[in-house]
Amino acid sequence: MIKKVQEQLEEVYSHVPATRCAGSGECCWLTPEEYDNDYATMFPLYRAEYINIVNYLEREWPEVRRKAIFAFNQERPTRCPFLGENNGCTIYHVRPLICRTYGVMNPRSIERQVDILSKEISSEKLKLFNVREGGMVCPRVSVLQQEKIKDHVKNIINGFYERELEILSRQIDVAGGERRKIFRRVTGKSMWPIRWSWGGYSTIRFAPLKWLRDNFSSYWSKSVLADAK
Repeated sequence: MIKKVQEQLEEVYSHVPATRCAGSGECCWLTPEEYDNDYATMFPLYRAEYINIVNYLEREWPEVRRKAIFAFNQERPTRCPFLGENNGCTIYHVRPLICRTYGVMNPRSIERQVDILSKEISSEKLKLFNVREGGMVCPRVSVLQQEKIKDHVKNIINGFYERELEILSRQIDVAGGERRKIFRRVTGKSMWPIRWSWGGYSTIRFAPLKWLRDNFSSYWSKSVLADAK
């Protein structure tokens, strides 16, 4: 099941135009102002994407390094836990959708696509697209597959990416046994969040059971990113 979901996840990602990043790392940490305005790094992270990253780390990272990242439990850190030395992404090959789409559009391409699509897509949807993508512009990103831009824009506007990732995420469990029972008892929810953060998911999957029994209720009460809330 997990392998099939991973393959389907790659198929969804294939619709996003490939890019080249200058590696400044600016999109991977928050300024104090951004933090105060409720921004978050590597968010949203879909459940299927989380498990995909976990599987990658279990295959590729040494045990000591894995243990450290699996123990990371900050729900909304100011710095992405996967930002490495020299501002490089340490999970670039399995980075989530939000990281893949960041910087794909720029003010000029946004304006051009809005103009091109104005006759087939409502002005309200185009306005939402303009606002969303306008907040994800990065002058240090170069698009390598310009031929995919128009379809990429349509995928954003019609919710294709989010819809597909939600379908895949519903097929994936975060944890089982007592961890599931603790989550259900504390949250009153029968399903894991479809979207959360690395620290949020990792807390319920990897934190010691005694810690979860004693502290998860408090942790959940302070959660601001889990869509199950």
